[in-house]
Amino acid sequence: MHRIDTATAQKDKFGQGKNGFTRGNPQTGTPATQLDYLYCDAIQEEIANAIESAGIKLDKSKHDQLATAIKEFVKKGSVKLNSSINSTSETEAATPLAVKKVNDQAITANSNAENAHNRIDAITDKFQSDGFESRVYSHDKRFYLIVRDDGTVGMYNTVRHSLPWGIGEDGVLREGYIPVNKVLNLEQYIRGFTLPPGIPLPWPQDRPPAGWFECNGASFDVNQFPRLASVFPWGRLPDLRGEFIRGWDNARGIDPYRVILSWQEDAIRNITGTFKSSAGNYNGEVQTGAFALTGTKLHGAGYSGYFEHSLVDFDVSRVVPVGNQNRPRNLAFMYIVKTE
Repeated sequence: MHRIDTATAQKDKFGQGKNGFTRGNPQTGTPATQLDYLYCDAIQEEIANAIESAGIKLDKSKHDQLATAIKEFVKKGSVKLNSSINSTSETEAATPLAVKKVNDQAITANSNAENAHNRIDAITDKFQSDGFESRVYSHDKRFYLIVRDDGTVGMYNTVRHSLPWGIGEDGVLREGYIPVNKVLNLEQYIRGFTLPPGIPLPWPQDRPPAGWFECNGASFDVNQFPRLASVFPWGRLPDLRGEFIRGWDNARGIDPYRVILSWQEDAIRNITGTFKSSAGNYNGEVQTGAFALTGTKLHGAGYSGYFEHSLVDFDVSRVVPVGNQNRPRNLAFMYIVKTE
């Protein structure tokens, strides 16, 4: 006789070197204990030897020969009976009840092993692994998830024979695409890398792009564009057509007494000049700045025999460029703001 020692036996179940049976666990991949011919032979010969030792000839039509043999041994006082299935006694004989228990457990263990193998087969049918990737199949096997040795995770479509999407170990989309509206929190992510609504930007065309307004003084719906309304809560855009933007002084003192978004009239620095006039002979009057001598006129005898009047005109174009408005050099753009 020997304890079960197949590859699937539960090692040391009843102590060091005392193996036992296990029903298995498909979730952990532990198989149920399988019987082999050596163990079945051992059980057969143990029982057959006991029957034959009692002087009884084996008869396969009878199922009480072991019980009869035990009774003979008891009758003769040669053995003691024991119904326990975990006894370690070397001088007691197992009763039919003990044998039945062992047999029932063996049948149950074998059934559990078959069920476990069936479950494992069903599970392994959904898992495959080859040289560089592992796969988990859908029930109908039209799709499967992949995990590759390079860290790529994706989903393969066996009908279209394509990888709709695959993400690398660094989180970057390596295969296919994912629709923008399917990416969770994408809008909030993008907003973190773009300008907020309300910042005027120069645009080199005569119409603003989608999602932007021209800064033309127009009203807008504060309920439809709440982020823009957080900058212009009165619901009207600044009118920057033909205007220049100037940095707010904010107590620096260069352009004092201004508030944010206040409008300012045009102005220029004062333009000055001088000229000199004298009676008597023309002696070359001196003009500076915007003044210039345009001619003289003599009038009769004076202190020096005659006197003269000088004509002086004022023209700032002699000192600065002129136009119908005050302006620096410039290039025309349309100012626009983002709506959301």
